[in-house]
Amino acid sequence: MISYLATCIELIYKYRAWGVLLIFIGIFYYLLRVILDEDRSAAWRARIYKAVYKISGKSEAEKKYIENDISSRINLSRHNMPFGKEYLPKAIKVEWFKGMEGGTAQIKENEIIVRLDSAESQEKNTVLLAGALVKRTSLTGIRHILKEPLELSMDLNLIKNLLTEIGDRRVLDWFFRNEYQPNVNKSEEIKEWNGKIVEIDEKGLFTRLLLVELDDYSKRIIGKPGSSKMFHEIAELVDFLYRMSTKAYAQEVPLDLITQNIKIGIILVGETSKILSGIENYLTAFAYNIEKQLTSIYVIIWDKEFLGNVDPEAHKKFVEMTEGLDRGIQKTFRVPRDFELKYTCTDHEGNKRKAKISHYIPEYVSL
Repeated sequence: MISYLATCIELIYKYRAWGVLLIFIGIFYYLLRVILDEDRSAAWRARIYKAVYKISGKSEAEKKYIENDISSRINLSRHNMPFGKEYLPKAIKVEWFKGMEGGTAQIKENEIIVRLDSAESQEKNTVLLAGALVKRTSLTGIRHILKEPLELSMDLNLIKNLLTEIGDRRVLDWFFRNEYQPNVNKSEEIKEWNGKIVEIDEKGLFTRLLLVELDDYSKRIIGKPGSSKMFHEIAELVDFLYRMSTKAYAQEVPLDLITQNIKIGIILVGETSKILSGIENYLTAFAYNIEKQLTSIYVIIWDKEFLGNVDPEAHKKFVEMTEGLDRGIQKTFRVPRDFELKYTCTDHEGNKRKAKISHYIPEYVSL
């Protein structure tokens, strides 16, 4: 904000009339974005109602502040939680109630309504809204298959991610103390599943791979009643990703999973010497996955940032080779890329690492 004002002053001083015009255009553009974006508008309304409440002390102003503040923060934060190339699809609306138990209801295709009590804390209401959004809009089509420990573990970690994006530590503290830890500690089975989801999430593969595959799975089994066999397939997928997420350096783990309804392969690009020697081995691995008629192929690349300090030329070549890998895949196999996402994850030593995941959907053309 300070830098923006400094730029404005500099423009006015240097260009006079042109500077004023540019500032006017910039302000108009910003206001137009706010007006057209319901969530940004709600954030501004929250600030206004908060000021009114502080001055007047009226409960209606307080309700409007809470309503707009919580719903805007959650709706904005969901845009930072991609499920592959998509996002949590629903929006939140708030309805107040008195003397009844809070809850949620579907009111139109892309919107849910949540009833809150103004007597409750802002932290509790925020967690209730986040929980409603996750439980109403994720894992759709497979909740009748999942057993409670796994379903609960995935819900808790999705809510945690959503609340983390909001960035309010008080809300996270309330969630961990009152929701996350009490639920995880209910049984050893929940602890076990939760531990696996946490590891997958820390490697950046929870929302970018696991949930993408579960969404695809739900489309494959639509209209079918749940069965233990279906749950076993999903459990196999979680275990498969857990083993890959926790594998030690140079440790061999399976990189494909083939069941009746799940057929995915993963190509890991992590060894510096291997990628620097060329992309041919990775193209061979891709061809092998296509021959097995997998429905999804993921290429996961962990950047070697430390090379920039040790050997800048090697790091430059690493980046060039990894970028060339996608071009090589598309040129050689003509396989459509569903999405490419860059993100930050945690490695086995607890360090932050840059990474990239690309999802390809083979069409099984002749090679």
